[in-house]
Amino acid sequence: MTTRRTRRRGGARAIVLALLCVLVALPAGSGATPDAAAAPDVAARPNVTQGHYVGTFNIYGNIGHRGDAGDWIKEEADAIRNLRRGGMDRWLFIGLQEVCKAQGERFARELGLRSAFIDTGTDCVDGQPYGNAILFHSATKILPPVLLPNPDNRGGERGIICAVVRAAGDQGPSGPQVTACSTHLTVGVTKDGEREAQAAFIRRGWKPDGSHTLGADGPLVIAGDLNAPPDAPELDVMYDGVEASGTRESGPPFAFPTYEDGRKLDYLFVWGERGAARWADTGTRPTVQSDHDFYYSELSTGIG
Repeated sequence: MTTRRTRRRGGARAIVLALLCVLVALPAGSGATPDAAAAPDVAARPNVTQGHYVGTFNIYGNIGHRGDAGDWIKEEADAIRNLRRGGMDRWLFIGLQEVCKAQGERFARELGLRSAFIDTGTDCVDGQPYGNAILFHSATKILPPVLLPNPDNRGGERGIICAVVRAAGDQGPSGPQVTACSTHLTVGVTKDGEREAQAAFIRRGWKPDGSHTLGADGPLVIAGDLNAPPDAPELDVMYDGVEASGTRESGPPFAFPTYEDGRKLDYLFVWGERGAARWADTGTRPTVQSDHDFYYSELSTGIG
């Protein structure tokens, strides 16, 4: 930005005095910078927690890796750990899809996390159970895993696994907690109706405790591969929540495409305490180990 040298000296003095007033008003040692001033002040928002990262990753564990839980998982875990400052303490949970059981367990070990797994009834090529996993620091409850609707009774079963989790350092009884889920909807261009039934079951049909729908008791995050782009009608019910890449796109180019052909198929949705939920710093990390990118965002949720 430039200023005109023809301005009168009196105007210049007024500007200098105004700047001095601003500097005097700042707390001593505040270290304020333009970037810091522009950043969202999470602490200033009432009843909102400091943000933690959430991720989802279809690891291509069966077709791509045939059940192998070797050092490629360590490489992926190291990359995730180094993705953002603060290491794994900044992560709330990670959802994994297309997981052979030993792969999910090794991911958890490499990241210093715990895990829960749903067996969807299909074996990996090496005989291991196959399904979805969720990785977390601490859980007060792991919900009973369930299979999703399969109206035509053909193809592999799909499921969802959820746990009530806490961030590192918030493991006491009063710390904030989130219901965290990992899921994977049916794939196929003729499977719109099945995906619609599965999404409706997750959002409105499933009552884990027999009486309340998922997320009725507080913030809920769904992480997963939904096998449809954002503008697909079968995802209408999911967009009752807030997605990490923002408002719904109407078509390509999609915000944060996550699949190798440029489509967005992976999602992070939050429900409950909706007014206070915030996503920030959303991104993807491509990898040669999968046909999906690792998709992540920073979540701050209401705790009131």
